[in-house]
Amino acid sequence: MELTAQDWDRAHAIARELAVDVDRNELGKAVTFFRLHKDKEKFLKLLERLPRSEYIRSGRTRGYFERIHRTCRRYLAGADNERALRIVSWAFRLMTYYEAEAGERPRRTARRR
Repeated sequence: MELTAQDWDRAHAIARELAVDVDRNELGKAVTFFRLHKDKEKFLKLLERLPRSEYIRSGRTRGYFERIHRTCRRYLAGADNERALRIVSWAFRLMTYYEAEAGERPRRTARRR
């Protein structure tokens, strides 16, 4: 399945919004769940329930999942399971770019030998 221009816009929008103040690894964990279950509603329900679960002990992580849930719910509306999975998977990858662009992610340099 090819992503449309609108799908790419959604992926970039998710990545830009989350790169500002969300740990990319937390989105990655949720994307892994989505890949396993291939069900957008289960994915969004997980994101809704996680911040209130006993598995989240840090207020910071709780905030990450709240932001991820709000953002994904908004941008994945109307997308079927496969399309939503592709959009959020690309958003996860694109977060690295937007974090580096904002100076939030340290850039790696080649080691000298």
